[in-house]
Amino acid sequence: MAASTSTSTSLAVVREGRSEGGAEGEEKVEKYSMHVSQRYLSLTAQKLSLTRLPREVGLPEERRWEMGTPKAVLEGVLDYWEQKYDWRTQEAHFNTSLPQFRTTIQIPSTPDTPSHSLRIHFTHKRSKHPNAIPLLFCHTWPASFVEVQKIIDALTDPQSLPSFGAGAQQAFHVVAPSIPGFGFSDASSDEGFGVKETAAMFDGVMRRLGYEGYVAHGVGWGFSICRALAVQHPQRCMAVHTANPSFGEPTWKRSKVAYMKYRVARWTRARISLLSFGYTPAEVQSRPAGVMEGSMNESLYAQRQLGTTLSGLYSLRPQTLSFSLCDSPVGLLAALLDIIHTRAPSSSPVTSRSRSPFLSPVELEMRDSHHARTSPDPDIRSMYTWSPTEVLNWVMIQWLPGPEASLRWLRRAHLDTGPDAALSTTYCPVPLGISSFRARNASGAASPLMFGSASWRIEWVKRHQRPAILPAWEAPDLLVLDMRECFGTFLSQGLIRLAS
Repeated sequence: MAASTSTSTSLAVVREGRSEGGAEGEEKVEKYSMHVSQRYLSLTAQKLSLTRLPREVGLPEERRWEMGTPKAVLEGVLDYWEQKYDWRTQEAHFNTSLPQFRTTIQIPSTPDTPSHSLRIHFTHKRSKHPNAIPLLFCHTWPASFVEVQKIIDALTDPQSLPSFGAGAQQAFHVVAPSIPGFGFSDASSDEGFGVKETAAMFDGVMRRLGYEGYVAHGVGWGFSICRALAVQHPQRCMAVHTANPSFGEPTWKRSKVAYMKYRVARWTRARISLLSFGYTPAEVQSRPAGVMEGSMNESLYAQRQLGTTLSGLYSLRPQTLSFSLCDSPVGLLAALLDIIHTRAPSSSPVTSRSRSPFLSPVELEMRDSHHARTSPDPDIRSMYTWSPTEVLNWVMIQWLPGPEASLRWLRRAHLDTGPDAALSTTYCPVPLGISSFRARNASGAASPLMFGSASWRIEWVKRHQRPAILPAWEAPDLLVLDMRECFGTFLSQGLIRLAS
């Protein structure tokens, strides 16, 4: 039974290496180090040298990304890849900074899928602090386990990033698995393997490590995995934290209470504290005139969240796309550059202020607007700039196993999380914390956070003015502090509890 306000659930912490009884508990957890064959690296270099780049039309600077990755941008990264980038250096760095392991997890068959037995690769770093909470970090697509690299030390050791307030000293045992088919986890040969099956595998990893209770974090598709964990395994996945989630508008059919709260908030324009229900005035503004569901403004060519659109397009025909991306490292580079760019936030900032979703959003918005205009901190208005090495590291983690399995997984993930899918419509009573960073690079605002109350038990919200779509990479300091505060608050409120 899921945690409730009046009851708490124990988060058992067991030493690494201890196994459960039965066949699954007898499987080993083995240390793992990346080492790519030099023959494969030489083949990659040869393919780079033989690349033929396409011609393109000249576009003004402000429109140069309109048709996709510009040739001038790609050429610079390609030159760096050929002349300066050294995978061996990066490989050694990952092996040193991220303790890696592999273990075989078997998932029993279901009516929809046969039994799976796959080797799962994961990073696991235990904290020395006695109050540490087991944390399952779920990466997104097209990322990988390296997404956790910038936050793992600060999560396991609070002293490495001092802070004040709720959860300031909260520590975590961090586990970051690779989705099957991503990085160094085996791919499933079953076309039905998606979000739910991945969640089952990840839960199996946590049990293999002796963590009978844990909290989870993920953004994007990682958040979808977290939701599957919370819905399927609420006795063990006790709380979830995410950033920049996207929720569908509440409907009368699915949640009468959430629907009525939203309608009342819209009617009052969210300017009456007791009747705002966590919405801000900006979130309940009507769509601009002429923007209608199903109209041309909602087409693929409208100014909208292109990162989401690309994800959908890539998932439609994964096998066809795989022939080019599996054979061309430059083609894969172009695809990832486009995804990183289209997910980039816009330039108008929002402020950072911790609040309950049930306080007055009117006062919050007024203060936030003033703070955004007057803040002297240049980081408030700046966006994270990816270095060529970082981009190529992400490309290599996709290139090494081949992107075909991750594309097939993406297709299944879209089917698993559609608006009418059970995983999307089922109400989840597991506590959810949300960090909201800058809105995505789109003409419309992101969906209101309280839309999520139709399907989640939202217990903690914090808004930030710094732009970030992948905060573990682009705003790691803020994300670490948020996770400490969120889960530390849940712990102090008795929503989760450490085993004695």
